[in-house]
Amino acid sequence: MIKIWRLKAIFATTLLATVSSSCKREILVEPTPTLEIPDSTVSAGLTMAATSKMVSGSILKLGINGHLGDAPYLSVPWKDQIKLLKARGMSYYRINVQTKSDGTASASKDLEALQSAASASGIRLLPMLYPRTLDVKKSESENYTNGKTLGANFAAKYKNYFVYYNLGNDLELPLLNANTTGTKPSHYNLERFKKVAAYVKGMNDGIKSKDSDAKTIVSAGWLHYGWLQMLEDYGVKFDRIGYNWYSDMETGAAKAPYYITDITKKLASLFPDKPIWFVEFNYRYKATSTTNEADQEDFVKKFTAKCAANPQVKVAMVYQLFDEPYKTAHEGNYGIIKWKVKYTSWLEKPLSKLFVSALTN
Repeated sequence: MIKIWRLKAIFATTLLATVSSSCKREILVEPTPTLEIPDSTVSAGLTMAATSKMVSGSILKLGINGHLGDAPYLSVPWKDQIKLLKARGMSYYRINVQTKSDGTASASKDLEALQSAASASGIRLLPMLYPRTLDVKKSESENYTNGKTLGANFAAKYKNYFVYYNLGNDLELPLLNANTTGTKPSHYNLERFKKVAAYVKGMNDGIKSKDSDAKTIVSAGWLHYGWLQMLEDYGVKFDRIGYNWYSDMETGAAKAPYYITDITKKLASLFPDKPIWFVEFNYRYKATSTTNEADQEDFVKKFTAKCAANPQVKVAMVYQLFDEPYKTAHEGNYGIIKWKVKYTSWLEKPLSKLFVSALTN
């Protein structure tokens, strides 16, 4: 059991911000309203550095996911989103970024407004950069060139915004052979893998050619750590392990034949030389459950404790800030905030209240 004071320390960790990945569509909505933010959640006395806590020899930083192109995020002013993050002790905001051919973000005005607000509050953005020019019908060399061009163009324009770059998301999923777990090379279509790997290598090299201080993250999920090992063997010089982890994965991994009771320890044993970032984690809602919100709080609390206990895990990012009610039960309810009036006023779920409580007490 983890004592209450220890949980508060875990959830009070901070310094720097994040989005996620899965949602790609842009849904335009009514004119931007003013989000009602209770004064009690935004205290002028909250300083992020003062709330950082040392846990098991390392400081775990928290973050959350958002989106540049989905209805709730387009409706709520970016400065208000950052205010919500800061009031909950978040350090990173992970944002999905689609680019034009010259490297400019498709939603460049939104990105600039978000960056300005984040910078003023001491929060960092983590761009999840879409591989928009990846084409497995082309050769490895063509994909490498396309990836390098995209990465270089993006970094040339935005290197003053970012330190970390997340190279795509779920890129391994289309490569998996049927009825496999993704733990080893034989589980993947190797011909397609080489083309995707070449593209990722190009993205990494292109970014670093324009931003010498850049740190790159490649992510996987479930038991797809074989993908990350294969990228290393291919020669992709990425700097951080990114991982997506959800409650059903947690329970499934603990069963035979896997017996993985702590994915943070498993990843640390496989990649001892790379820091680990959980770029997405949360509880999967059950369609008929009446305890989803309580279960969400419980899962996130326990999983964050695992991350905090492992000094190789540096960042843990909840997926995501707002509910997206137009999506499926899983995707629509990942938010720590739900809507009282559509995209105008909101209600906090227990998890959101826990973050605020941990930061203020």
